[in-house]
Amino acid sequence: MLGTGAAIPINRGLPCIALRINSDIYLLDTGEGCQQRLFKAGLGVVKVKAIFITHLHGDHYLGLFGMFQSMHLLNREKPLVITAPKKLDKILSTFIESGLAKLGYNIEFVPVQEGEIYKDDKIKVECFKVDHGIEAYGYRINLSNGKSITYTGDTRPCDNVVEHAKKTTILIHEATFTSDLREEAYEQGHSTAADAALIASNADVGELVLTHISSRYKNSDELFYDAYRYFKHTIVAEDYMILYL
Repeated sequence: MLGTGAAIPINRGLPCIALRINSDIYLLDTGEGCQQRLFKAGLGVVKVKAIFITHLHGDHYLGLFGMFQSMHLLNREKPLVITAPKKLDKILSTFIESGLAKLGYNIEFVPVQEGEIYKDDKIKVECFKVDHGIEAYGYRINLSNGKSITYTGDTRPCDNVVEHAKKTTILIHEATFTSDLREEAYEQGHSTAADAALIASNADVGELVLTHISSRYKNSDELFYDAYRYFKHTIVAEDYMILYL
């Protein structure tokens, strides 16, 4: 869990999750500073095989541009797969065609859509819509060992998450606020920790990981107890936390 905060990186880094399987790395969202966090975690950027962006709010994708440069300077040659809403393709094309980036490798852009979006010998990735006020998606990653990870990105409580997270090993669900700020959460297209827990319970998941935490929370206790009432197998993510599958 490289970045577990929301919007402004005051107490936590911006959203980024790295899934490492042997020598390959897959990224879920790329908030600002994600490349530095990859290096600090001992992962590096050259081994990133594919990136899955949930939506086009800046805290979820602006880290891409610095990462492109580092990959080039480190002599990356293999193609980089990026899955994201279609508008990002135009942004990336303009960035590259303007000469602001020199890349010695190809970017294979895959416009996001519901259903299976990516597959290789280690993972299969399915995509589903969530409710965030703009075009936004969650991802379910099924691993070759039979385990799975579902990541919501930013969303209000959403039946589509329950449907696609059924029996998943780990549900990584946004929990920007606690229940006392439920109205504010919904107005901004977000969920509370309790919402995430109820979804985890309804989806019968193995473990719930709360992320996308507002900077107003200086420690995780409030969020943990807000969720624990409804789902006991809950943890609050912290930057650089490692989960094993």
